[in-house]
Amino acid sequence: MTQFAPVPDFALGPDIPESGYAIKDLGGGAYFVTQGMINTMFVVTKNGVVLVDASPFLGDKLLAAIEEVTPKPVTHLIYSHAHADHIGAAHLVNRNGLKIIAHEITGDFIKESKDDRRPLPTETFKGRHKEIDIDGVRFALDYTGDWHQAGNLFIHLPEQKLMGAMDSFTPKSAPFFRLYFSAHVPAYFDAMDQLLEYDFDTIVTGHMALPGTPEDVATNREFIHDLRTSASEALRTVDMKEASAAAKVPANNKQAEIKVWMDAVVARAAELMPSWDKRLAGTDIFLPDNLNATAWSVFID
Repeated sequence: MTQFAPVPDFALGPDIPESGYAIKDLGGGAYFVTQGMINTMFVVTKNGVVLVDASPFLGDKLLAAIEEVTPKPVTHLIYSHAHADHIGAAHLVNRNGLKIIAHEITGDFIKESKDDRRPLPTETFKGRHKEIDIDGVRFALDYTGDWHQAGNLFIHLPEQKLMGAMDSFTPKSAPFFRLYFSAHVPAYFDAMDQLLEYDFDTIVTGHMALPGTPEDVATNREFIHDLRTSASEALRTVDMKEASAAAKVPANNKQAEIKVWMDAVVARAAELMPSWDKRLAGTDIFLPDNLNATAWSVFID
């Protein structure tokens, strides 16, 4: 049986009550809602609610959470990106007159998916930036690169000093598998720099049960730079032929050769990594996956 390190106290979110969700008031009409594994945010305006994503992990609990705060209807839904774990319950909030806003690339992905749980956006935009005013609340939607999935957005509320960057990183924890399955690892590294160019106090990142801060972004950036430094050194020093010979790989099995080599690179990089156990949860779980993604990126990008 695999043994996992306990989650450190600093990375634990709130206890989730029997309702199945917890709400945190972020100020300025904005709220954070989580079920412990996945989270999102919504904003109450003078006429309704602007919701970011609608996860099937929350399902109809998301509407219950909103109704706990306000009787106003959901008037707008912003898709952060196309992945079903974040918007696969959008059909539950879809009502006549609901405006669903997304980047056009996200709209294309949803159209291709033919998934009735993810209604097509009613409004899309091209390019890198769109500002919208909803009942006096300003939203800046920025597509800065494919740091997670093409079409993924940074969602900035300047007056609330709030950011939404779903599937960017996990506050107080290591990134999930392979740097959140980043579509382009160099863009993932760039995204941490880009996030710190915004003026915000709080960031909602989509997973686990804690909102984050600029300091959490900086910590994640430091961690992934350690990944890259360690992976680069391992790539420099681990010889493919030597690794293959040590594993007794047949000379004609090139697929096994490259697999054994990269496994050896990751193992060496893990030895070179500084200890992060006291600073981030989950490093024991996700370090090999993150090093693998980083090493391949250093090698081929």
